Parts: sequence; C-alpha cells; structure tokens
Amino acid sequence: MKPFSLIALLAATLACAADETPVPREQTTSRAWLGLHVSKPDTTLAAQLPSLPPGIGFIVRSIDADSPAAAAGLREFDILWKLGDQMLVNEAQLAALLRLHKPGHQITLSGFRAGKPLVVTLELGTAPAATPPFPGELLDSVILPGVCGGPMRVVNRAAQTASYSTEEGSALVRRENSIYHIEIKDSDNQPVYQGRITGRDQLDAVPREWRRRVSALCRGLDHVLDGHLAAPQQPRPRVVPPAAANSR
Repeated sequence: MKPFSLIALLAATLACAADETPVPREQTTSRAWLGLHVSKPDTTLAAQLPSLPPGIGFIVRSIDADSPAAAAGLREFDILWKLGDQMLVNEAQLAALLRLHKPGHQITLSGFRAGKPLVVTLELGTAPAATPPFPGELLDSVILPGVCGGPMRVVNRAAQTASYSTEEGSALVRRENSIYHIEIKDSDNQPVYQGRITGRDQLDAVPREWRRRVSALCRGLDHVLDGHLAAPQQPRPRVVPPAAANSR
C-alpha cells in the first residue's frame, strides 16, 4: 500500500469515529430513601414497651436534615416496629422492604413515642448519591451468589416466610405445613405469579426466570424452620506440651 493511501485511510477512519453518536450509559436506578439511622433497642428499653414483640423494632438514632423522615415529624429515640403490615426484624429486612418501593411511594411506619403508639405516613425520597446503603445491602452479592441485580434475601422465622427482592421485582414464599405459598411481583409491584406448590420439585408452574430464586427461598426457609443450619465449627483445643525442667 502506498504511503498516501494509508494516510487517507486513517483520516477516513477518524472522520467516521467523530461522526458516531456516543451511546449514553445506563443510569443507576434510584434508591428509595427514608433518611434515618436506626439500631436495635436494648433489653431494658424493650422491657418498657410490653406491646413491642420480643426482638422486633428499631430505635431511631439520628435523622438526616431535609429527609422524608424529618418532613414526616419523626424524632430521635422514636421506636419503629412496622413498615406497612410487616414487622421489622433487622436492617437487612428493612432494606429489602424499601427496595420494593420507589422514590415517591407512600409508606406507613408504626411505632412508639414516649410509650404511646405512633403512626406516620410519609413519601419516600431519592437517596443522595453519597448516602451509603443499609448494612444488610452490603451482603447482597453473597446472599444469592450468581444471581444478578443486587439481590436481597430475608427469612422471617416468626412469619415462616422468605423474601427476595431486586430491581427486577420481588418474590415471597410462605410455608404452611408442607405447602409453599408463592407470590411474585415485578419492579412496579404488579403481580406476576401467585400460587402454591407442595415441593421444590414442582416449580414448573413458576415463571422460568424466577425458578432458581424461588427454589433458593424454599430451601433457605426449610433450613431455618427445620433447624438444618450447620452448627458453627468449634475451634480445636490447643495442646501445649509441658515445659522441660531447667537443669541445675
């Protein structure tokens, strides 16, 4: 190839590249935001609220300025124990419940203030870019490895349910004796599937893209309810030989 031909080819390639319209990156889905920081109440505080089920609820430790929680009138040291009709067990569950909603959705929080019942309805905001997720959300990639979309799985022993949520939608499995009741919703919280099966080998009726996830929920629920979780391995005792007697 002659030198002038090579230069012409290079110039034409650069011109074509300049004419291409850049493809915008897909924007990250906005997270629903409450704007408060919580922790589990200690046993002394919980004992002062006989209506609070054991192990349930959070104490509000701080509230972000200009947040939905602040606009709704929530205060530091309020006790929150329900979101809608779901009792709040831990931060991972609270994060999962929030992920079922989008910014602008209205939710109802139930709790206590100065020992008296408290019910607050608020509109969820959009999480600022610098806002860290709930601690439980940091475990997304290890709860259901191999499933894309940042999953969150929560097992509730008291309600005998296991739930799973991602940006694609959510699934809830409830076990009643040997029957699994299954409810799947899409990202807009619209029903996708609702039914029941009598065993994990009967998942043919479940939408194909949800079968693996539902099977994992059923399996996890069985482990928790039937006590099949492996006991933590105890450390081996260290045997230290007696020191040799010093010669005199």
